[in-house]
Amino acid sequence: MTRFITLVSGKGGVGKTTAALNLSHALHKLGKQVILVDANLATPNVGLQLGLIQPEGTLNKFLHQKKGLHEVIYQHESGVTLIPSSLNLKEYQKTNPHKLVEIFEHLDDVAEFVIIDAPSGLGIEVNEILKHSDEALIVINPNLSSVMDALKTIQLAHSHHNTIAGIILNMTHFAGWNEMKSEEIQKILKFPIIASIKYDRKFRKALMEQDLVHHLFPKSKIAQEFRKVARHLSLHKPEE
Repeated sequence: MTRFITLVSGKGGVGKTTAALNLSHALHKLGKQVILVDANLATPNVGLQLGLIQPEGTLNKFLHQKKGLHEVIYQHESGVTLIPSSLNLKEYQKTNPHKLVEIFEHLDDVAEFVIIDAPSGLGIEVNEILKHSDEALIVINPNLSSVMDALKTIQLAHSHHNTIAGIILNMTHFAGWNEMKSEEIQKILKFPIIASIKYDRKFRKALMEQDLVHHLFPKSKIAQEFRKVARHLSLHKPEE
């Protein structure tokens, strides 16, 4: 059975897309069948980060019934399989977020894991995605604003019967006094931090190469943390 896992944050700019990409590659390297879906219809970045600037097949065109499923699935040289969304404003304006259910229906039993990069905020698109996903993985930064937005996101995910798979603490500098401590964050959110990703220039390097840190620097501390998340997801299935 396919597990639909949505990466959500509440607050924008926390590095959710980068986390979704690297997690997808980590799962792929564990031998899992994975498809990454860019469900951020307004400001998609998954394909962009991997060099897909104007893909012919997109999630939008699939939802418009202009392309079949096999026509919107791409494989990056790293091995990551993805469905990008369109960067075109008119395509976005014509896309009804209520039709997102169709991608869930068509991907069921196609892969072991479907990783969904959701938009920030708590709007219609996020609600539609969480209605149909099984688990939510919360991505945050170590500051109070990000944590409190994540708390609302957790409540929204619960309202749609999603299991909370854990917290990814992203872009930390381990700076001590000017960052929230892991213990403080876990006390507020009441879920465990399953990985702490330090901000590193390797992310910028990977972006310039249109590639992934987990692919380019597999021995790095960053890659180790994403493998930790992948193993956690592989070993801990959601409650029935």
